[in-house]
Amino acid sequence: MSRAVAQALMAAKRLLVVSHYDPDGDALGASLGLSHLLRTQGKQVWVYSAGPIPEEYEFLPGMDQVSDGLPPLKEVEMAALLDCHQPERAGAKAAEFLAGVPRAVVVDHHRGPVEYGDPAWVDAGYAATCLMLAEMALEAGWEISPAAATCLFAGLQTDTGSFRYSNATPRAFRAAAKLVEAGADPWAVSQQVYATRVKRLRLLARVLERMAVLAGGRLAVGQVSLIDLAEMDADSRDLEDAVEAIRGVPGVEVAALVREMKTGGVKASMRSRGGVDVAAVAIALGGGGHKSAAGMRMDLSLAEARELIISRLLKAMGAEA
Repeated sequence: MSRAVAQALMAAKRLLVVSHYDPDGDALGASLGLSHLLRTQGKQVWVYSAGPIPEEYEFLPGMDQVSDGLPPLKEVEMAALLDCHQPERAGAKAAEFLAGVPRAVVVDHHRGPVEYGDPAWVDAGYAATCLMLAEMALEAGWEISPAAATCLFAGLQTDTGSFRYSNATPRAFRAAAKLVEAGADPWAVSQQVYATRVKRLRLLARVLERMAVLAGGRLAVGQVSLIDLAEMDADSRDLEDAVEAIRGVPGVEVAALVREMKTGGVKASMRSRGGVDVAAVAIALGGGGHKSAAGMRMDLSLAEARELIISRLLKAMGAEA
């Protein structure tokens, strides 16, 4: 399938690269990495992203070219939807735009029904979308510039938890080595991505202090309201790693974080240590993800969403509160 995607991308001269709303390291790394790969081959590329960009990724080469504005539809021959495979995950404006694009390819490593993309390369066996793009570029013999390597390495590093998660497979390490050989600097990337940010630590302290611990300590659920963010002078970008911190509490097998969104409704992120399939819970609620990391959006109040998620997670765990 990687060959089919590479061939499709090579057939177009003007492309739009799109990732999911509220982008993380893999979404931004994949978008910018692919844009560098395509520009090296003479393509005209626009990169679109909706939602705030976490400050730790602002160093990525080409970030100044990422926009929440879309080019004229008539200029775009093809779109590449990355790190998600449902257009609505890119935001309402992007979804409407994608409906008018002549052709779109998809590259994603999240689970969920696949109904979009020609071709659609969706494989949850990969640790990161950046890993998929790195392998595609290597197999196609494309030039990987230091800028492209840096972006792809950052996405692979963050989606493997700095190569600490169970998805840090030999395949992931082999690709990481190739990206380092191509010019990625692991130390420089790590200094940017994992720098200490005091405001984020203070917000995390509040989340951990208020989280609910259930099922004998096996389930932990945090919540963040818009009032919390305002009081801490923070925003959604400051919650980038909060659910991972909850999962890291000793004894916790499943963690969740539910936060209010300015646009209405809530966003929920769930993590497990591998024994519980949180993707199945997310998919049933309209979201998606992986067995150990998943999420969704819901048009519910914070309290309603929290109770629903707790109920579904307890059921998936075969546990009681």
